[in-house]
Amino acid sequence: MEVGLGYSNCEDAFIAGKQAAQSALTQAAFAEADLVLAFCSGALDHQAFYRGLRAVLGQDVNIFGGSAIGVITNLHLSYQGYPAAVAVLKFQDNYCQMAVATGLFNSPFNAGEQLAQALPTMTDACLLLLLYDSIKFSGSENVAPVMNPSAPLLRGLELNLAAALPIAGAGLLGDQGFGHTQQFCGKAIAQQSASALVFGGNLSSYIGVMHGCQPLSSQRYTITGIFGQFLYTLDGKPAVEVIDQAFGSSNWRRHSPVSRLCLGIPAADADVSDGNAFSNRLISGVLPNEEGIILFEPDMHEGMQIQLMRRSPALSRASARTSTEALLQQIKQDGRQPLLALYMDCAGRIAQPAPVSANEPVPATAGQEDAREVQSLLNEARIPLLGFYCGVEIAPQAGKSRGLDWSGVLVILAR
Repeated sequence: MEVGLGYSNCEDAFIAGKQAAQSALTQAAFAEADLVLAFCSGALDHQAFYRGLRAVLGQDVNIFGGSAIGVITNLHLSYQGYPAAVAVLKFQDNYCQMAVATGLFNSPFNAGEQLAQALPTMTDACLLLLLYDSIKFSGSENVAPVMNPSAPLLRGLELNLAAALPIAGAGLLGDQGFGHTQQFCGKAIAQQSASALVFGGNLSSYIGVMHGCQPLSSQRYTITGIFGQFLYTLDGKPAVEVIDQAFGSSNWRRHSPVSRLCLGIPAADADVSDGNAFSNRLISGVLPNEEGIILFEPDMHEGMQIQLMRRSPALSRASARTSTEALLQQIKQDGRQPLLALYMDCAGRIAQPAPVSANEPVPATAGQEDAREVQSLLNEARIPLLGFYCGVEIAPQAGKSRGLDWSGVLVILAR
């Protein structure tokens, strides 16, 4: 597999598409791509951007990707303005099978079934890359956004695949206001869709998860009141009051989504001090009259035990470095040649404003994002990198593929 990467940051979406596509082909050692991955800011007109891509790449190649908060390449880490990035791929002794499911907002489980049934049996498959629209209904000043949950989508997919396969990917997000997202689905643009790309042939996949949260304390709480993505009570007490008391103030409520805290779902045998043993869930905000909190994903239930997690930018950077180093070392030990790296990074891990009180952790600032660690190590290893900031990250963890928040997922394809 050969790869070319391109980038643009231009308000004119058509020109942006042309620039990104042309720079990708210029870097590549081929004139025609077999597959294109493209991501662009939610601020760009996706239809015009797509037309710009087609003007350079032609009408025949499949284009997958869609909305992103920002993009990451070997040379760029950008989430301001109108960033876009493109990867053009040429297959040799490897290949990719693709499927698209619609109607995600009606039933994520059925969408997962559709994807699995549309994919051919591949005895040499090494990775399923899953992309889907995070937003079911966009929010407004007085109405909370509603998300498409990843858990039933993954369940419908895994139960119907011909063979078990590692699944990594992302729920797409185009802006911090939780506006509607759009996807490039091969030959068309769609909404409320899910896409699956299965890579096979002479390829192996290496997947690492970068964590960045640690338990606020050893205390666990039981969910006693919840409806969908709205969590009302913990241990029979108002959730907002419980979090105020645990955090030591109400300042965490000032940011929407909440940038300092999240909820952690512990693995069965989780060490309370080990942040890597938790699947984290972002808190989108607080309900009116402080009657509860809004979760990014509606996959929790009454009786579930959770812990409060504190975000740590320093831990995010350390985890990104050690996880990337471990993947690169494993690839070297296996005698494999890395061909392409894909990095799906939580949009909450971009640079943040200063803390609102002295007892809050110092956030990441521009130039200190965890993705810089990944970018630096991959540049040293001379591995092409395409990354984007998203709403939900998907990766195998604790024995199965799961939706994650406040995480980064790095996939390296090697031969």
